[in-house]
This record gives sequence, structure tokens and C-alpha cells, in this order.
Amino acid sequence: MAAQNSYNQHQGSGTPFLIQHADTVPAVDTVPDYYSFLVDSLNSPLPDTVFRFELSEIILPAPATDSTATGPVYDMPSLLTIQHHHAKQKVEPLQRTAQGYDWLTILLLACVAILAWIRFYYTRRLKQLFRAVYARHHVNQLVRDGNLSSERITFGLWLILVTGAGTLILKLSGGNLNELLGLKSSFFTFMVIAAALSLLWLFKLRVIKGLGNLFRTRQAADEYLLTNVLFNITAGLVAFPFIIAWHFSQLQVLLYLILAIFLISSAMRMLRNISIGLSVQSFSVVYLFLYLCTLEILPFLFVYKFFTILDW
Repeated sequence: MAAQNSYNQHQGSGTPFLIQHADTVPAVDTVPDYYSFLVDSLNSPLPDTVFRFELSEIILPAPATDSTATGPVYDMPSLLTIQHHHAKQKVEPLQRTAQGYDWLTILLLACVAILAWIRFYYTRRLKQLFRAVYARHHVNQLVRDGNLSSERITFGLWLILVTGAGTLILKLSGGNLNELLGLKSSFFTFMVIAAALSLLWLFKLRVIKGLGNLFRTRQAADEYLLTNVLFNITAGLVAFPFIIAWHFSQLQVLLYLILAIFLISSAMRMLRNISIGLSVQSFSVVYLFLYLCTLEILPFLFVYKFFTILDW
């Protein structure tokens, strides 16, 4: 009864049953959707939507061939590349020994001094030599003025000839002649070449003298011998300036030009010798042919075959 009276008093006064405060702040849940963390037998876990990239190691396949050794492969020939198919050769270093040619410079200077001496004292004789090369009738004038084979001018011109011919053979061999002879110095090789040329000339001189005595054609033999001396020393004089130019310039074309001078001189000498042999009635054409083949043509064939076998 007392409680009812109290309730009525509160209701009459307008005061609510529960006391409310105006400054009360409603509580906010700081973990929204916490139900997503609830995993049990009734709530299955949500699918993972986070993408994770992990790189542990990259292993590339080994190439079948070396890519640096092969060029690019095209389906069709390219216009920007030159198609060359060369067999690969193994390149090995070669040990080369430098050859000194100071001795050749001294020898050429000595030949220049000899030529200046001849030019100063035997100017008229030099003119007769060149005239006798182009015309046979000038040989008679050359004979009337003296025996060319025994004059001092012949010895000087012969030294110039041997120097030119020896230098030509030495340089055409390219140093292989040193190995063939077993000589280390090119000077000794040159001396061997000069001695061989001198011995060959002396042998030809004895053969010509012997044939002249055998067939009693001494006059024709003397003219034949004079013709050989004439063309040989003239070829040496013409080739000598080119030999000096080659020695100081080392142009290979000059070396072949010197060779051409000696070959042309040999051809002209052979034609002159044939005309001399045919003009002698007592000298058989067969013997003339045998002589030309033995002492004129055979040495050139021997030298050519020698260079061909050695592959120089």
C-alpha cells in the first residue's frame, strides 16, 4: 500500500520511473563486423582476397650453342649483310726474325760510285753499248774500238749486273732461300747467289769458246760472246735505278718491273744469238738449238720449277 502511494507520487509529480541524464553518450563498438573473426563449427572462414608474389629463383635453360660464336639467323638473306662462307682457320703466331739490309745499302752506294766513274771516263763507250743493243751493225764499231771483254769498264758493269740480279733473286725468294741454305744472314745468301751467277757465266763463256774451236767458227763465237756480254750489262744498267728505288721504297711493283727488264733483255739476246748462229754456214742449226736449250732456256726453267716446288 505504501509502494502504490509512492508510485502515485512519482507519477503525479511528472518524474519518470528511470532516471535519465542528458549528458549520457551512447557507446560505439570500436571493432565493427567482429563477427568476421568468429570461426567455429558454424561459421566457416572467409576466403583470402590478398595476392602475395614471392620470387625465390629464376632458372633459364642453357643454350645449345654459344650465341657469341654464331651470327644472327635469318629466314632469308638480308640485303644489309654480306654472305661470306669462309672456313675457320686456326691463327697461330709466327716468330719472325728481322733481316737487316744495311749491307745492301753500302753495296748500292759502291755501285753508284762505280757508275759515276764509268760515266766520267767512259761516256763514249757507254753510248756505243746502247747503240749496239738496238742495231747489230754498231757491234762492229764496238769491236774496232777495243775488246770489250777485257776492258775495265766491263768489270765495273758486271758488278752492277750481279748486284741487281742477286738482289732480285734474294727478294723474290722472300727469305726462304736462307732457310734452304741454312744461313741466318741475308748477306751470305746474297754472296752465294752472286757466286752462282758468276760461275754460270764462266761456264757459258767456256762452252762458247769450246764450240768456236770445235766448229772452227771463232769469229762467230766471239760475236756471240760479245752479244751476251752486251745485253747482260745493258740490262743491269737499265734495272739499276729501279733497284735503288725499290730498296728505299719497298714497292713490290718495282720488283716485278726489274724482273720484266731482265726477261725482255734475255728474249732480245736470244733472238740476236739465233740470227748470229743462222748466219754461220759451218755451224749446224741442230747444235745451235741444243746450245740455246741447254744454256739459255734450261736455267730459266730450272729456276721456275725450283720456285714452284717450294711454293714461294
